[in-house]
Amino acid sequence: MKLEYQTDRHHTNEEHVSAQDCFNALTSDQKLMVENYTTLLQFSKGETIIKQGFVASHILYIEKGLAKLDVTNDSKISTIKLLGEGSFIGMVCSFACKNLDFSAVALEETEIKMINMDIFLSLIKENGEFALKLIRHMSLNTNSMVHRTSRLGTKNVEGSIALILIELSEIYKSATFTLPVTRIGLASLAGCSKESTINTLAKFHTDAIISVKDKHVHILKPESLELIIKNG
Repeated sequence: MKLEYQTDRHHTNEEHVSAQDCFNALTSDQKLMVENYTTLLQFSKGETIIKQGFVASHILYIEKGLAKLDVTNDSKISTIKLLGEGSFIGMVCSFACKNLDFSAVALEETEIKMINMDIFLSLIKENGEFALKLIRHMSLNTNSMVHRTSRLGTKNVEGSIALILIELSEIYKSATFTLPVTRIGLASLAGCSKESTINTLAKFHTDAIISVKDKHVHILKPESLELIIKNG
């Protein structure tokens, strides 16, 4: 199956370097080589894509779907990133450790491209533009994960839920989306209890900040969620 390298839907500028921007820096021959050493895998909702501790033998790229990146410390699981289509999974850890220091779980039907690690490393050595874009992309993502973890760790329940809702809206590129997790799953992502999560969603709905029915969410006042994140 031939891989398609389409134009990234994100606006590209000096502040943002997407995974697709990295691929776009490859020559036609290099793109073909990536295609020849790539395997496309399908994962069902709730299925583990990677287990923490596995050997880092491939670079993983989300072609379609949504996944969460988890780290386990002292027997406690923390979600450090939500990843939508067009994202590398755990790129920094893939190069830093022989064994992956994270796990990844599909939150909906997800397609993953597994790219041979040796091929990927050879491209870094051969293509300076690709290497530079990859470094910038990794740096931006590391910065994003650090700030996300820091923000969630200092927020109250409302601030945490608001942050997750904005994050999902950005991933789905829409103010209207279907929650990919149950209320318990949402509580886990936000680091809150199920009861607090349910009460917060109900409050946001009553205050006309969002409209929520079952798993269907429509963000009515994104500026209000941003204010809650800032002050929560």
